Amino acid sequence: MILNSYGDMAQHLFLRSRNTELKENVTTLSEEFATGKSANLSERLGGDFTYFADLESSLNRIGSYMVANSEVRLFATATQGSLDKVHSQVEAMRNDILRLSPALDTENAQQFGSQAKQRLSSAINLMNTAVGGRTIFAGTATDTKPLNDTSTLMTAILTEVSGLTTSNDIIQEVKDWFDDPAGFDAVMYRGSTTSLQPVTVGEGEQVTLGIRADDENLKHALQSYVITALADEPSLGLTEDVQIDLVIKASSELTESADRLIDLQADVGFIEGQLEAVNTRNEASKTSLSIVKNNLVSADPYETYTRLQEAQTQLEGLYTITARSSQLSLLKYIS
Repeated sequence: MILNSYGDMAQHLFLRSRNTELKENVTTLSEEFATGKSANLSERLGGDFTYFADLESSLNRIGSYMVANSEVRLFATATQGSLDKVHSQVEAMRNDILRLSPALDTENAQQFGSQAKQRLSSAINLMNTAVGGRTIFAGTATDTKPLNDTSTLMTAILTEVSGLTTSNDIIQEVKDWFDDPAGFDAVMYRGSTTSLQPVTVGEGEQVTLGIRADDENLKHALQSYVITALADEPSLGLTEDVQIDLVIKASSELTESADRLIDLQADVGFIEGQLEAVNTRNEASKTSLSIVKNNLVSADPYETYTRLQEAQTQLEGLYTITARSSQLSLLKYIS
């Protein structure tokens, strides 16, 4: 029979090596149990990180889409909010005029003219709206308020219509000024003539939110207010009949403005619906990929706990053996 024996030094080195190994096992298993993730991902994946890297890339890409989607939705919500307020005010003025039109007098006409100036200022402020530090109706010049103030607009208009005495001539001159590139666009619009570029908000999904304050539909709303406001401009020296006629004819312009604004709101509403649908798909994709990724990297809690208990038991046993070995002596052996 062959007897294997170990010297004291060999035994010491063996016990120390085993102690280190078990401690590392306990530490690793404790980390896996606490985090729920495998500590040795390379071993878990068999050394092939290609699939895992692709999952990470897809998740990062979806995360970027979701950030872009969120930013565009904020823009769309602010745009819709501004359009809704402008539309409500245009429609309210139109309705007020139509309600009084059968018996409209000079005082009423002047009051509507004064109100139109206030609503004109409100509309300009709404078109100068900014969200997240960026204006929403200035095209790519998001650091610029797209429109000059009401005073600038009315001063330019009064110069154009000065000397005109009929409502038809005044209205036509106002329309011509708004259509003339040297008119509204040159005097009032300060934003960029380049609309915002399409934004990728999902896999193969792009949206374009490029309404500018020089849009013909928005300009028409301002134009309708200006026509109404001229009924309350003493410097023009208009007769009472002309003042009344301006307001009555402005109601038709306001009706057209309301219809145009509804079309713009519908366009923005379509984009909002598209963004919501894309966001839902992004969320679903993110959840699905996250589950796959977690299945790859997660450690089974029951298995990890069982192995941790086993390693702790072995370490405690090693401590006991080491302690007993250190108490051995020749005297105890031969007694």
